[in-house]
Amino acid sequence: MEKLEDARGGLFSQCVKCGRCRAVCPTFHLLHREWAVARGRVALAEAMEEKLLTPSTRLEDHLYSCLLCMACEEICTNETPVVEIVESARAVLAKTLGLSLHQRILKSILEDKDLAHKLVKLGIITRPVWGRSKAEYRGIALRLPFSRDRGLVFPLDKPFSSRFPEKRGEGQKGKVTLFLGCLLDYAYSDMARATIEILVKLGYQVLIPEDQGCCGHPHLAMGDVEGAEKMKRDNVKALESSGASFVTTACATCAAHLKQHYKLSMPVKDVTEVLLEAGPHSFRYKLEEKATYHQPCHLGRGQGVNGVIPFLKSLLAASFVEMADYDKCCGFGGSMAIAYPQVSLGVGKAKSQNIAHTGCSIVLTNCPACVLQINRSLFLENVKATAMHLVEVLEPVECSKSKGHYRSFPSIGQ
Repeated sequence: MEKLEDARGGLFSQCVKCGRCRAVCPTFHLLHREWAVARGRVALAEAMEEKLLTPSTRLEDHLYSCLLCMACEEICTNETPVVEIVESARAVLAKTLGLSLHQRILKSILEDKDLAHKLVKLGIITRPVWGRSKAEYRGIALRLPFSRDRGLVFPLDKPFSSRFPEKRGEGQKGKVTLFLGCLLDYAYSDMARATIEILVKLGYQVLIPEDQGCCGHPHLAMGDVEGAEKMKRDNVKALESSGASFVTTACATCAAHLKQHYKLSMPVKDVTEVLLEAGPHSFRYKLEEKATYHQPCHLGRGQGVNGVIPFLKSLLAASFVEMADYDKCCGFGGSMAIAYPQVSLGVGKAKSQNIAHTGCSIVLTNCPACVLQINRSLFLENVKATAMHLVEVLEPVECSKSKGHYRSFPSIGQ
């Protein structure tokens, strides 16, 4: 636990065990156990550092079932870096006990694009077994008791990076590099395409480096520090060679990780920041259904981007309904959703109930992982709504001041 050894009596002592974190922790609300809240997990990490506890599978359960949602950090008056402490403790567990089977499999897939592409192709061929529709998750797999209660069905699509040109748009406003990460590349190509269309219509030339891969956040969350560093080195090389003025992505988790752990020569902007900078007057809402909004943890708390609700209220007007606890975690937590599905589903159930109370059929958000988890939870709770990324429902418009009206830009390719 290198980080914590250097700050012995520092990071740990910032947590005074006041219990404020109990009011906001999603896993504590679900499990009502002291180890399932920030102060309990910090105490466990400290006990392990002090050799009062030895690494064990029981400690793994307590420390890996944290969603890393940062709600505890937001409310903590002492600014205890809970995520840093938990991730460092996980690194000790991973080094001592090794990665679990599902973590080793995930690591292999994330680090080998050829293997990932082959598995995606296999998944597409067998799609009738696990899911008829990416949006609805109505396949056989979620109807089987084992899969329904413990499994996580990922939507899959032909890898976006293998079929889209590395450059798009004229670039009156300059060049921007698009970071795809994993889900935008292998599962939600429509989100990637919509992101590119918006950026091009806003006047940017979009560059898509071929050699980019996973951002490394899943590795760090698993305790695989070396794997995270490897992915960072490879991505920095690919991103730096693009010559763009900034890097953007439609994945809030990737954006937060790039901002916090990469040292790039150009700024990193979540695509949401690009939308907010353009302003609500620059877009029209493409759908007719009423919409609510879920704020990803890695957008609000992870990046400090909190202006989406005013943006949507201005753009959608009466078609927007604000959700209770809109910024509360949806329960995905990366590989935690695979290892601890009941925790993930329990937190997701609460989010689904809040969505149902709005009466909206559309849930807007800013992260493909949240789209995946929310749609899964909505289906399991039989809530008739669909989660979509914000880029999928917005279309840039051009304002004609002389005539006083707006017109939509043509779609790319038209």
